[in-house]
Amino acid sequence: MPFHIGDTHLDPPPESRLGALKFSAGPDPTLYRYAPPKGNAAFIDTVLEKIHTDNKMEWAGTDNIQITCGATHALSCALRTVLNHGEQILLLAPHWPLIRGISLSLGARPVEVPFSHVLLRQEAPDTEALLENFISPDTAAIYMSTPNNPDGKVYTLEELEVIARVAQKNNLWVISDEVYEKFTFDDREHLSIANLPGMAERTLTVFSFSKSYAMPGLRVGYLIGPTGATIAVRKMSNHTIYAVPRAMQRAALAAMEHGAGFLVDARATYESARDLAYERVKAPCAKPEGCTYLFLDLTDWCRPGEDSALGVLERFAEAGLLLAPGSAFGHLYNKWARMCYTSVSREQLENGIERLNRVLEIC
Repeated sequence: MPFHIGDTHLDPPPESRLGALKFSAGPDPTLYRYAPPKGNAAFIDTVLEKIHTDNKMEWAGTDNIQITCGATHALSCALRTVLNHGEQILLLAPHWPLIRGISLSLGARPVEVPFSHVLLRQEAPDTEALLENFISPDTAAIYMSTPNNPDGKVYTLEELEVIARVAQKNNLWVISDEVYEKFTFDDREHLSIANLPGMAERTLTVFSFSKSYAMPGLRVGYLIGPTGATIAVRKMSNHTIYAVPRAMQRAALAAMEHGAGFLVDARATYESARDLAYERVKAPCAKPEGCTYLFLDLTDWCRPGEDSALGVLERFAEAGLLLAPGSAFGHLYNKWARMCYTSVSREQLENGIERLNRVLEIC
């Protein structure tokens, strides 16, 4: 079972599926033409309306947005914009795996900062010290994710205020990965750090339709930031993909126009899956506050002499279960693993958990 990849078993809203787009309006020759590099005007207008309403970024205008080929492309363009060769970027760990590789590919130096798992496990940690201890004269940016992939941490206003204070004190950019914004649980509120005083001018915020509307294969995302930085991001996008295909943008627009009910149902489905997985999986983890994963501590199942959980993961694989190795999320997590509880149906999830627990019983 594919518990290793961040995916969903849900289909996108019906109105946003490519077949519906193809047949509902008849032939459209413009779909075969280049899209504007910035993004289609109608799509941008709808995204900005959402940004104003849902994310409270009333300051954002058309010059503050770039449509991208998914969030991975947006994050790559963001890092290219704010990092010079040899500069450091703090990765609040455990972190999304690809951000480290993107940083290294640019000649930057990623520095992993144990962060969200500390906040989830310790009472009243010194949040500011967690960050300040890793800052050097070469530090240029902070990468954060809320809700966090892989452990599901949703940053509170107080925690975001600390990150903002450190960023302003040290003149740092913040790259805020908010692709799981629609999936917070237990009535928690998603907050965007760019809304805090003094942060709009130093924050690049990234969103994605892959997670919100279950369309990862269509590769549509967008970035919001200050005008000067967004112009630079646009240049990066223009020189890497030129433009996101018109058909993909139209599908994403249809999802925004017709997908409100889908978001409500998907959140309820994911929260129920979270509860099932958290209650039944016999490996310890913090209860996810959002996102779509359990981040499992497999230390007790590693055999003597094993310095990682790869042996446990191999035994899972032999049972037909694939989990993502914790080392991908930071060097401190070699004995951990990420399990995506939304990639399969509930029936398959129940079956997969039973098989996973049987492996743990005999390890």
